[in-house]
Amino acid sequence: MLKLDGYYDLHMHSAPAPFVRIGDSADIARWCAGAGMAGIVIKSHFESTVSKVHHARCAVADSHPDFRIFSSITLNRGVGGINPGAVELALQQGAKVVWLPTLDAAAHAEAYGSGGTYGFKAMTLTSRRNRPSPLLSVLDGSGKLTTETREVIDLVKDYDAILGTGHISKREIFPVADYAFGIGLARVVITHPELATPKLDVPTMVELAKMGAYMEFCAVDLFPKFYCISLKELMEAIDAVTPSRTILSSDGGQPFNPPPHEAIRIVIQSMYDSGLPIETIETICRNNQRALLGLSD
Repeated sequence: MLKLDGYYDLHMHSAPAPFVRIGDSADIARWCAGAGMAGIVIKSHFESTVSKVHHARCAVADSHPDFRIFSSITLNRGVGGINPGAVELALQQGAKVVWLPTLDAAAHAEAYGSGGTYGFKAMTLTSRRNRPSPLLSVLDGSGKLTTETREVIDLVKDYDAILGTGHISKREIFPVADYAFGIGLARVVITHPELATPKLDVPTMVELAKMGAYMEFCAVDLFPKFYCISLKELMEAIDAVTPSRTILSSDGGQPFNPPPHEAIRIVIQSMYDSGLPIETIETICRNNQRALLGLSD
């Protein structure tokens, strides 16, 4: 059985949250550290995870002193949308990943029928208000990046952090990538390109990878509730974009999926048993994550 020693997960969800989660940040950190992993990034659709990560670090400091936990911010309604002020405050407090809109993205609403939902009750936001929240796009009416989006990308570069594309559309991703690479931002990750949003085809993934972006495939997308890519399709996509431009994350934390570390282990074991070399697994689970996080020790 493959081990997870030294591996990273740059995308997982924890309690508390409006959606039910499998555990809080400390729980998940203990599980991942206990499985031999080296570090994780905690994500939330609803808030900056700076405080979650601070308390998780305190909780595991004695038992797993070398385990690294990183915070992030996702630009939905909970932080004021595409809000450079919220981004800078998170980055000043050590956040390593900034995700563009997810649940509140216009592209997400198009894919799932509404913002704030994945199309089933357990992952649908409820509200006592009778008006929907505004849907978010990184583009203005003329199809150009909004001023706020450019400011956010500038901040990500200034703080040497990672930009995740979230749930924006293919039409939005290319202007984001063009601007980011144009100003010298090297750490751009296309968030779960296989999911319903953005649902990129492999030639588009290859084009973005050649520009310098990493494709972040997510383990839970091979499990029943989120299923949108087969093991064979995943391996073909990794081969096409090349392992050097691929990372594997869990996107876990839901009660109907395995714990994040186990989701990753199942997927890499399945790929290994199907012929993927261990060197490739180490590249997409450890080496590329270290490069994105700027780790040298």
